Amino acid sequence: MYRNPSKSGRSSDQKKGAAHVLITGMLFAFLIVAAMSVDYAYMQLVRTELRTATDAAAKAGTEALVRFQDGNQAKAAAVAYAAKNKVGGQPFAISTSDVKLGKVTGQTNGSWTFVENATPFNACRVNAKVGNGGVTSAIPTFFGSALGRSTFSTSQQATAGEQEVEICLCLDRSGSMMFDMTGTDWSYPSGNTLLYPSGYYDNWTDRNYSSPPHPTNSRWAVAMSSVNTFLNTVGAFNFPPRTAVVTWSSASTLSDYPYYSYTIDDVNVALPAYSGFSWSANRTSINNALSTLTSRPIVGGTNCSAGIDEAVSVLTGTNSRALSKKIIILLTDGQWNQGRDPQLAAQDAATAGVTIHCISMITSTQATLTQVASTTGGSYYTTSNATQLQQAFTDIAKNLPIVLTD
Repeated sequence: MYRNPSKSGRSSDQKKGAAHVLITGMLFAFLIVAAMSVDYAYMQLVRTELRTATDAAAKAGTEALVRFQDGNQAKAAAVAYAAKNKVGGQPFAISTSDVKLGKVTGQTNGSWTFVENATPFNACRVNAKVGNGGVTSAIPTFFGSALGRSTFSTSQQATAGEQEVEICLCLDRSGSMMFDMTGTDWSYPSGNTLLYPSGYYDNWTDRNYSSPPHPTNSRWAVAMSSVNTFLNTVGAFNFPPRTAVVTWSSASTLSDYPYYSYTIDDVNVALPAYSGFSWSANRTSINNALSTLTSRPIVGGTNCSAGIDEAVSVLTGTNSRALSKKIIILLTDGQWNQGRDPQLAAQDAATAGVTIHCISMITSTQATLTQVASTTGGSYYTTSNATQLQQAFTDIAKNLPIVLTD
């Protein structure tokens, strides 16, 4: 059969040309898709950054509102904290007109309603915008010019409100809380005027172990000073929180004078009832209970989970209210060495809707306490001196009543 060479060549050339066109088109489409993917991912990053900045601004505004009871200072705080965050590589900016004050109310289904300008103010709403007329201009995209969209605009809204809070101070009263602040085991502060007569004891260690803690230099005394700072801070709130106290160590009996016996945990101050609540009366009860503990020897091991379990029981008991924010503040100076794993207690707390903030004294970061806080949505603070301990209690106090409602 005769084949025309010229026709065969033209057919091959045509096929090659068509293939080149197809490949070029596919490469072009691939580049467009890649460019769109990069810009889309960047837009999602900007949205996340804006969400973070908006939440921070709303919480800061509400915290200032609670602390200063002044709407102008609340708005200024929201604006200032927004600027501490970056969105699209630049400090995020809002104006006071983007900050709205009002009142949030909890609903039986767990949701919250915000009514702008409703008084008394207990909430701050931030309407944040990137572009769309906001103080922060639209964010340039990487390939927007080629794709017909050179900038990206978005918005977010966040509302933070002051929520009713129920607190249980869950305090370690194990024997090491009598030690000094050096971090050395069995090192007691000198000059303790509360030591019982030496005639009761065989040696100096036994005398210190069986006597009340040093009134200023023991770990217990430093902890009580920080608890007092905490109580002063929350007492200044518009609605001070109903507060209980649980202390814990291990079951033990002193073999020397005064031969006291101790239970694993005690509810030293029960959670006050909501009806007729008086912060003054609550504070007096706490002061009296802690003074009684301070006047006696503090002994025993570190049964951390027993304290957590008792505190959860208190915060889910008779006087607890369904919509209240339930907080345990766990203070310890040592690693748990008795009872079940505190992480198991934390899981039970989380199931009960209880948040645990953990504070450790004179220890390195503890994996167990880190997990306890994380499991329940709380924070963990490691402290090595009195100043850091007071700051930890202060930080927790300032943020206790603030909740993001949307």
